[in-house]
Amino acid sequence: MNSKQYLEFLKRLLPRMESYENSLSIIIQGPLHERILESSTYYLNLIKETQHFIEKLTHQGGGTKKIGELIISYWDGDNEKILEKLKNNPDIKLVKNFKKDLPKSVQKIGSRGASPWILQNYSTKQGLKKATGNICIKVRSDEVYPFIKNFYKKIKDNLHSPNKTKFFTSDIFFRRDDEEKFHISDHIIGAVKCFMVSAFNESTQECTRERAYSYKFPEQLICQSILRSKGIEPKEYKSKTLMKNNFEIVP
Repeated sequence: MNSKQYLEFLKRLLPRMESYENSLSIIIQGPLHERILESSTYYLNLIKETQHFIEKLTHQGGGTKKIGELIISYWDGDNEKILEKLKNNPDIKLVKNFKKDLPKSVQKIGSRGASPWILQNYSTKQGLKKATGNICIKVRSDEVYPFIKNFYKKIKDNLHSPNKTKFFTSDIFFRRDDEEKFHISDHIIGAVKCFMVSAFNESTQECTRERAYSYKFPEQLICQSILRSKGIEPKEYKSKTLMKNNFEIVP
């Protein structure tokens, strides 16, 4: 292949790579809630817009493979009747989690958030295992984000910026530094898949450590776990700079 042929090859390859980069997986995590029937419509519309397709090799059976999907990560004992209209959708993957499989974790009482805190982190982690999209967004099962496309676009537009490792979140209960340090919103969180996987592996592990007793709120555990997953120690005297460099709010 000469240089001109190679250049032509790269030109043909570029749109396919961009398509993969923009592919999206959305993870709905938490106990099954009837609002999933409403939220899934918005999320699936966006996923269909951003799906990437790969041609399978002959030994793989031929055809195409879709990259990007909606994942519902829920718990044993939930009302699975809610899933009746969704379970046969080829763009939806269901992940059923069992509390008996949870590692022994710190039991936090008297503060907001799912108790124990490990529930949110574990169900997100398990959902991310099934994700194929390059961009991953985790949302709560009891909430609906009709304008999630705006949130997705912020992450997509950031992919090639100097701050491409940033995590995106909302302003719901995001605290000012002078109120609570390292307090992000945990209602919706998004980033590139590899960062999300690393972050929620770390946060799930953090729930099992004695240090978990030191956190006042579950959002602080997630925030500091995200930083540690990136090799950053969350020192309080650096909190403003660390938050500015590693997180962005999408109103």
